[in-house]
Amino acid sequence: MFKRGLLLMAFVLSISMVACNGGDKTNTLDASTAKDSTVNGKSDVIQPKATADVVKPLVTPAPANFIFPEEGIRPVAVMIDNEGTKSLPQGGLNNAQVIYEMVAEGGETRLMPVFWGTDPKLVGPVRSSRHYFLDYSMEHDAIYVHFGWSPMAKRDISKLKINNINGVANGGEIFWDLTRDRYNWQDSYTSMEKVLSYAKRVKYRANTDKKHVFTYNKSDMELSSGKSASKISLAYSASYKAGFTYDGVKNSYLRFRKGQPQIERVSGKQLEAKNIIIQLVKSGTILGDDKGRQQLINLGKGRGWFITNGKAVEITWSKESRASQTKYIDKNGNAVVLNPGQTWVQIVPEYGKVTID
Repeated sequence: MFKRGLLLMAFVLSISMVACNGGDKTNTLDASTAKDSTVNGKSDVIQPKATADVVKPLVTPAPANFIFPEEGIRPVAVMIDNEGTKSLPQGGLNNAQVIYEMVAEGGETRLMPVFWGTDPKLVGPVRSSRHYFLDYSMEHDAIYVHFGWSPMAKRDISKLKINNINGVANGGEIFWDLTRDRYNWQDSYTSMEKVLSYAKRVKYRANTDKKHVFTYNKSDMELSSGKSASKISLAYSASYKAGFTYDGVKNSYLRFRKGQPQIERVSGKQLEAKNIIIQLVKSGTILGDDKGRQQLINLGKGRGWFITNGKAVEITWSKESRASQTKYIDKNGNAVVLNPGQTWVQIVPEYGKVTID
């Protein structure tokens, strides 16, 4: 039985931000309590420039099942619920090449996997849009899939002319529920087949001329510099913490959520990451929003980490406009180059805490 969620609309009177920079420690990135401020507003495998960071191939080959994002193919980005236990286990995350995680109201997060040429049969639970997720969907020129929206996201999807698929308007033909509980809004799923079929019918472009945000090594490479990164802890808020533990046999990172292994619904296996990008941003509650919705200051410049194969190096990030692509740069001035495998982009509030051991 399909259920439609009720959208709560609110007039946003003004937006005020809280944030100030924190200081680096040897193994920890912290930020202090935030304060108010006004907010405004054909090769997919490329070797990096000469740099001391990437040194030699590892013994383990690149994952045989990893599908490199193909240049010219338009991806699909989906809003995925990550609140509470009813949302678990999520479906389809293991099929995404890139997954973004950002804070939402209540200190919890939502996820946005981006898919190129993969065909997950269960993708969800699909939840409503938040406006700052659009910035990262536009970076990839993705078709954006969501189930409802916040007031600011509704405004921006129309204003920015986002090719989107909304479960509230198109639910019956795209989405289905896993339970018969009419009060469970955390069980709506779709499939890539249904998404692409609908996109074709409404004549959304299947191709893009936008270059990829990330490039990849042809084979698995290790970092020569940087510090050990066997355990990563990401405290988005007092109530929500995620993290990764390095598996030296697989040369990949096992994903944890609130201290428990994060499992994919169909495979029943724990999620794994090959690459982790941590991006620290200023963040705060939108002034006057009675639901505690958030604003992220993701334009300008900031700091972070790139982590792969048991090591972490400091990086900087920069983004010029909402639709422009975020640049992730290492200490030598080179763009970060990913190893073949899934990448998690952890966009963490500066008031949170990142620990790398």
